[in-house]
Amino acid sequence: MAMTRMFCLVCLTLLAVTLSFTGAALGQEEPDAPETRVESDESNESGPSAAFDEDLALGVYGTAWAGAYPGVGGGGRLRWEPFDMLGLDLFAESLIVDNPGGGLRHDHSIGFNLYIPIELTPSFRIRPLFGFCAVFSMIEPAQDGAPRADDVLFGIHGGAGVEWSPQRYFSVFLDVQATGYLGHDRSSHGWTGEVSEEYGTFAVVQASLGAQVHFSL
Repeated sequence: MAMTRMFCLVCLTLLAVTLSFTGAALGQEEPDAPETRVESDESNESGPSAAFDEDLALGVYGTAWAGAYPGVGGGGRLRWEPFDMLGLDLFAESLIVDNPGGGLRHDHSIGFNLYIPIELTPSFRIRPLFGFCAVFSMIEPAQDGAPRADDVLFGIHGGAGVEWSPQRYFSVFLDVQATGYLGHDRSSHGWTGEVSEEYGTFAVVQASLGAQVHFSL
């Protein structure tokens, strides 16, 4: 009888010690759990949507005008998205523009867009946009030394764009917008250029196709 009680006492003691060590082990494993979740989150960020999660982007693009001033050229832009539903583009571009009077016309634009990024899928989104720009427009007559016909145009534009991100930190985009300009009427011939004293309004439709790299500081 005494041996039975001794056996039971030993078993209970071993059980208590086992439970004690098990509880201590579980307590030590709990701090590792957040690290496991962080690793899972980092693995999720490697998907296509991670490009649009970055706050900044640098892009280059080809562009074309149609309307009052047909032209082709290229540009670059810096993008900043400080909020989930608001972004800012700063851009600069240069175009060679068709000039019926002859000579060389080249236009150089600087400006900005405000846009709303709307994500339709993890790798595809649209963005309505609106902004302003200034265009330094220069007409050089064909004859060397002839008077030029340069002007500064002020524009307001609105449109929409689509973006697709095939992989981490990279996306391609297409923007289409309509722009109205305020500037002087101008003409040029082989031997001279002329700038009117009166202001006029002009309109073009612009399409831009390019690629951009996304990053954060």
